Amino acid sequence: MWFRILILALGTFAIGTDGFVVAGVLGDISTETHVSVSVAGQLVTMFAWVYAVASPVVAALTGRFPRKTMLIFALVVFTVGNVLAAVAPSYEVLALGRVLAAIGAAAYTPAASVTAIMLAPEAARGRALSVVIGGITVATVLGVPLGTYLGSRTSFHGVFWLVTALGVAALLLIAALLPKVPSPPAVDLKTRLGMLKLPGVRPTLLVNVLAFIGGFTVYTYLQPLLTEITHINGQTLSLMLMTFGVGGAVGNVLGGWLTDRWGAYRTALASLATFFLFLALLPVVATTVAGAAVVIFFWGVTGWLMVAPQQHRLVSLAPKAAPLLLSLNASAMYVGIGSAALVGGTVVKLAGVRYVGIAGAVAGALALVLFLITAAARAKATPATPEAQPAGRG
Repeated sequence: MWFRILILALGTFAIGTDGFVVAGVLGDISTETHVSVSVAGQLVTMFAWVYAVASPVVAALTGRFPRKTMLIFALVVFTVGNVLAAVAPSYEVLALGRVLAAIGAAAYTPAASVTAIMLAPEAARGRALSVVIGGITVATVLGVPLGTYLGSRTSFHGVFWLVTALGVAALLLIAALLPKVPSPPAVDLKTRLGMLKLPGVRPTLLVNVLAFIGGFTVYTYLQPLLTEITHINGQTLSLMLMTFGVGGAVGNVLGGWLTDRWGAYRTALASLATFFLFLALLPVVATTVAGAAVVIFFWGVTGWLMVAPQQHRLVSLAPKAAPLLLSLNASAMYVGIGSAALVGGTVVKLAGVRYVGIAGAVAGALALVLFLITAAARAKATPATPEAQPAGRG
């Protein structure tokens, strides 16, 4: 069972690498496709927004398909998209490849999550799901730095060939070794989007959107930012991205641990009250490699610390609808990532890359303000809930 679940995680590892690696080769894409850095950054917007929209739509349209068939189909589309990106002679072809890859990714991740749950016994389903989703986290630690290093030695084409190889490996292993699993009950698109009408759902998702805008406004343009401020090369940049990934992994684990001990409200508040400060400090402190590494690590820790408690707060609004709410949360995160690339690109074009840290910090501060306002309203509406109490765990 665990080997099969690891195969599913290989697919999410490929998707996570593909989704975030553009940040490590942004300058190379800009140079080779003859577009500005801000325009190159919109490749992140395309991927993220297509993923955000396609995920619930594809899940609704293909809900009755056998999961193995769905996984294979998704990886075929994902691989074709990355082959297009790998051979792209122009920005337009590269953009088309990113759109196709995003559609494949949006179809794969929910199907892989459901398959992992159905393969595992009830007592191990939480761990099985964490392994599959963990593939994306591991991608920020290993996949993105490796792709960035490869890109510095070859070109951005080599990066997408790497992602293609990962996708093909996952495709072949799933086709050969994954058993057939029954289709879960289908949920139509109207029901999925109907979750947005539940009290508290939209404000919670909006906080997540703003927080991801804050973090990824900087992450998307980290290469040109550090090149200008710290004067680093490709190898050092890959280490910086690995530092962020390690910090993110620590923050992700710590977020779950603190949520169980402090409560979701306090843990999310600790994240939102600190991570935007590191975004603001980055352009100031990153004048040395050591200074940049320290700030990037703690930015990763404090930024990803938010994910687990915010998921907890969202699910607590309607526990029986947890899968649908988490699916909407994933879309909200990608809306934030895509919007961040757009915001960052505008800042780079109008003011310069040094100001993306300030722009990210502003978005993070807005997330904190909205969080405090909505938490106060939620506590007032339900004064007896654990979250409304100072030592609450909700």
